[in-house]
Amino acid sequence: MALQSQEKRKGLIETIKNLFLPYISEREELIKLLNENYSKEVAIAKMMDEHAEIIPFDFLKERLKRVAEEERKHAEMLRQKIVELGGSVNPTPKVFEIKLDSIHNEKGFRKLIADLEFDKEIYEDYISQINKIENDDVKDLLRRIVDDEIKHKDVLMDLVMRLC
Repeated sequence: MALQSQEKRKGLIETIKNLFLPYISEREELIKLLNENYSKEVAIAKMMDEHAEIIPFDFLKERLKRVAEEERKHAEMLRQKIVELGGSVNPTPKVFEIKLDSIHNEKGFRKLIADLEFDKEIYEDYISQINKIENDDVKDLLRRIVDDEIKHKDVLMDLVMRLC
């Protein structure tokens, strides 16, 4: 009798695991993706702050710093979503160290062009993610960020054109 009860319990536990395992692995993948996005936003905000220092005109410098601030807000929104999903923020800076190093080797306005290219990569990643992921809350978050990234592209293009 005890053996039969134990078998039923094992069967029930296995059934519960099978029901929730796809959700757990999907959630973990989503958290990993959000952490990568968080790292990108932090990296580009840092780059833009540093690159603002090379701009000779204060009003243009301020425009780039505002974009950097918006990128930090994106990072904060992503951090909040990670925590909301039960994850912890684990930035992956080594993924972007190569990108940062190559951009830092650029000179003058070419750094702004590199920022523009990196921002474009981030935008394209978000569009791809929106089309792949299932979580509607995360999709909405990424759509809001994408809307800002479109504006950032315009600001960066304007800065590059003014400084060329």
